[in-house]
Amino acid sequence: MKAALKKKLSARQYELLRMLSYEWKRAKCRMLSPRSYKPNTEQLHLGCGDRHLEGWLNVDLWGSDLNLDIAAGRLPFPEECFNVIVSQHVIEHLSIQDELIPLLKECHRNLKPSGSIWLSTPDMEKAARSYIDHRNRDMIEDRQKRLPHWSLNGLPDQHFMNDLFHQELEHRNLFDFDLLKWTLEQAGFTQVERVDEQALQAAYPAFPSRNDDYQSVYVKATK
Repeated sequence: MKAALKKKLSARQYELLRMLSYEWKRAKCRMLSPRSYKPNTEQLHLGCGDRHLEGWLNVDLWGSDLNLDIAAGRLPFPEECFNVIVSQHVIEHLSIQDELIPLLKECHRNLKPSGSIWLSTPDMEKAARSYIDHRNRDMIEDRQKRLPHWSLNGLPDQHFMNDLFHQELEHRNLFDFDLLKWTLEQAGFTQVERVDEQALQAAYPAFPSRNDDYQSVYVKATK
């Protein structure tokens, strides 16, 4: 179905259709999601996609343990109910002021004292340096190692930057460490440190490897 639509529609029409479909799913999810929910685990996995981890509450827009629109501004959990929250490559899909900061404030409210949130997202600084130094050829090669079927469909290497920033209208913002640190501080987090995927997996081995440190910034923020 996806391939057929791509052939029939222009790139802009296809992206807008996907966006309308996504917004409909968001609205439907908001109507059906519970107003309150008491979790049976102290570990929250936000934006899980199809990676459902045992021992965690896996949350996404659909097909998860608990379907939520995490951009809605409020999470249905009681205060101080989680020890840890992990979200990988999700926050770039949210606008900073009216979606991400409210979500992070909710995460801060839901975390127990000394609880932590771990985030990863495409690294704007790494991408910019790669563009200046290599016209992103190194990042293209890194992505193709991880995703063999991905390609730029014949476009020059420089288009990688457009793909990273927009991803068919899915991405709203890119972050470097300083911007992500500032955003977390707006939500009440005062201890923010740069980490990597290995640190996340050492703390929580249930997370499968993404092998994406080359293109990502990882942070851990503590309440």
